[in-house]
Amino acid sequence: MMLPPKIRLSDRFELKYLLNQVQAETLAAELARYMGRDQRGDEHGRYLITSLYYDTADHRAYWDKIEGHRFRRKVRVRVYGREQVTPDTLCFAEIKQRINKTLQKKRAILPYSAAVNLCGTGEVVASADESDQKVIEEISYLHQTLRLQPTCVVSYNRLAFEGSDEDPGLRVTFDTQLKCRTHDLTLLSQGYTENQFFLPPQQCVLEVKVNNRAPYWLTELINYHGCAFRRISKYCLALEQAKLKLSRQQIFA
Repeated sequence: MMLPPKIRLSDRFELKYLLNQVQAETLAAELARYMGRDQRGDEHGRYLITSLYYDTADHRAYWDKIEGHRFRRKVRVRVYGREQVTPDTLCFAEIKQRINKTLQKKRAILPYSAAVNLCGTGEVVASADESDQKVIEEISYLHQTLRLQPTCVVSYNRLAFEGSDEDPGLRVTFDTQLKCRTHDLTLLSQGYTENQFFLPPQQCVLEVKVNNRAPYWLTELINYHGCAFRRISKYCLALEQAKLKLSRQQIFA
């Protein structure tokens, strides 16, 4: 199972755009002149991401996004690659949180069985890594206070580009084939064919991640191709696709 470099805590800014297929293919081809493809992907720099999200029974994480709360958090278990997940597969137990415009991601590497026990029951696993242990204890605290439960599985294909020495904090990703399910809430399942698209298959979510600000050449390139800035939440879109009682109108604010 492929594991990307471990990010325990990263303060960054994240910009998202909604692209059609032509925009995505053209922009990706041009970016290859400025940035290198992620070497952890396949020969084209692509890989599969699958995440199991946890939320409260009344979908607090969803409503925090919809209502525009300046401080909000999501808990998830994430795996990379297409290999079948087993209880022993190494994965990430993560907290993704936003404070105003700043994005932070906290991760601990755990076997899948330990990660789902942590996020779903609050069971603390001892880790020899002090930073891992702090993340584990924070996730346990969130479960105990919020009574988190598995809510949604989200998967998509990602094409990733990394910045050069001149832009070391820059990362640009293209996410396609965005699918979800709110049944069979385990990553051990092989029932991925039952997932449903929560965005049309010809659409792509472009994400630009930077430490401070995007370089001028990149903003010019994005503007030239008419990329539409959107405050998109994959988790919220997935829930709305699967649960018709949730309003869709505010996601693209």
